[in-house]
Amino acid sequence: MSSVLVQLAALPTLLRDRSAEGRRALLDCITALYLSDADNCSETVREGFGMLLKDLGAVADEDGRAALAAALLDVETPPMVLVDALLNDTAFVAAPLLVHSPQLAEDDLIDLIDRHGAGHAAVIAQRQGLSATLVSHIVALEDPHSLTCLAENADAPLQRADFEILLKAAPALPALQLALITRPDLPADVAIQLGWHVAPQLGGKAFERAVAIQPDALQLALQTAAARGITTGDAQPHPPHALAFAVDKQTRNELKEPLVVRLLRDGQLDAFHACFDRLTGIDRATSEALLEEPGGYGLMTACRAAGFARSTCSTLVRLGEMGSRRGTEEVFRLMSCFETLDPATADRLVGYWRALFASEPLEDDHSTEAPHRAAM
Repeated sequence: MSSVLVQLAALPTLLRDRSAEGRRALLDCITALYLSDADNCSETVREGFGMLLKDLGAVADEDGRAALAAALLDVETPPMVLVDALLNDTAFVAAPLLVHSPQLAEDDLIDLIDRHGAGHAAVIAQRQGLSATLVSHIVALEDPHSLTCLAENADAPLQRADFEILLKAAPALPALQLALITRPDLPADVAIQLGWHVAPQLGGKAFERAVAIQPDALQLALQTAAARGITTGDAQPHPPHALAFAVDKQTRNELKEPLVVRLLRDGQLDAFHACFDRLTGIDRATSEALLEEPGGYGLMTACRAAGFARSTCSTLVRLGEMGSRRGTEEVFRLMSCFETLDPATADRLVGYWRALFASEPLEDDHSTEAPHRAAM
C-alpha cells in the first residue's frame, strides 16, 4: 500500500512534465498502479486502465511501450483494448506479446502477419508451440529475417516444402545456413544440397551430418539430391580425345597430381576433367560441379579422398573461375578442413556421388570404397 501511495503522490508532478522523460515516467507510474492489483480489478476498472495506458503509450517512446507489453505478460486478464493497441504497434513493441502471450490463437497470429508483414512474422517465428500451418504461413513470405528466426527455433515444425524454401534462401544468408545445419530435423538430402552452397567449415558439417546417416536411410535422399550444377542420371561421358589422353597418361604412369594442376592452369578443361575424374573415380558432371561450387568444400573433399597432397589441393581450389574469387583466408580455412577431414569420411562422400550419378546401388559402407585406389 505504501508504494501505491508514493506513486499517487508523484502523479501531480508527472502530469505537469511534458518532456519525453516525463511521459515515460508517467506511463511507468500508471502501469505500476495497475499492476499492483491487476488481477483483482473489476472489468470496468480494468478497461479504464486499459484506455488510459493506451493513450499514455501513444505519446511515449517505443521502449516504454515495449516495457508495457512485457509487463502485461504477468496479468492473467489484461485489458484487451490495450493488448490490441500494442499488438498492432511496431514489431519491437509487440514482440513480448507476440512471442510469449498464451492468449493469442493461431488465427490471431496469422491475422497479425497478414496485416503487418515480415516484421511481425519474424517475431512470431520465435514463438514456441507453432503449428505447421503457421510455420508454412511465415515461410511463404520468403522474408530473410523471418526464415532465419524460424530455422533458429528448434521447436518450429518444419515440413519438407518449408525446407525447400529455406534451402533456396540459404546461400545468401550465413545465419540461416548455420541454423539449418544445427537443426535435428534437417533431412539428409537437404544437408547434402546445403553443403554445396556454404562456406567450407559449414559445408563440412553439412556433409558430415548427411554421411553419418546409415546408407539405407540416405539412399532415398540421395536419389532426390540436386547439388549445384549437377543433375541426376547417367554419368556424363568425356570427349573421346580427352579420354584417350587420360588413358595414355595412365598407361605411361604419368597420370599424377602435377599433370592435373598443369592442365587446369592452362585451361585445358576437357583433358583436366578426364584425368581428374580418372584419379578420383567420379564422372565429368560431378567434377564440373566441384569447380563451380562456391564454397570449395566438394573439390577439397575429392582431393582428400584421392590422397592428393595439401599443396595440390591448395593449388586446385585457387584455379578456375570460382577459385580466382577465393581470398587467402578462405583458402586457408579450406586447407584446415583438408587436414582435419577423415580420409575415410571423404572417401565415403565421394562414393555417394558415384552411386548417385552412376546409378550404383548403396548396400553398405563397403559399397562406397573408392575403386580408383585399387586400380592405381
